[in-house]
Amino acid sequence: MKTKDVVENAFTVAENMTDKYWDMWMVGLGSVSWSQEQLDSMLKKYNEQIKTAREENIKLVEEMIQQVKKNQAQMQNMLQEAVKAAMENIEVPTFNTLDELQKKVDEISKKVEQL
Repeated sequence: MKTKDVVENAFTVAENMTDKYWDMWMVGLGSVSWSQEQLDSMLKKYNEQIKTAREENIKLVEEMIQQVKKNQAQMQNMLQEAVKAAMENIEVPTFNTLDELQKKVDEISKKVEQL
């Protein structure tokens, strides 16, 4: 082979290597770009799921608060009714009752003394 052929062959090999080098860079950059897109997509989905979960939790807590308020009102009504029923059935002595009781005790005492 002539020197000219060797030089041309060397330049051809160098040109092919340079083309392959740029092809590798393009594939690498494409891979990085694809990875970035996948990461962005995953983060968007994650944020949407978090937002949805937060909204559902807020609704659940609001429902629980309403249920607690309802239960508290029912408990208060039940307690009021129980106290009212107890107060209606209880006989609270009055001064008249005590006076009548004292008179009966005095009458019984007199009868006992007469015996």
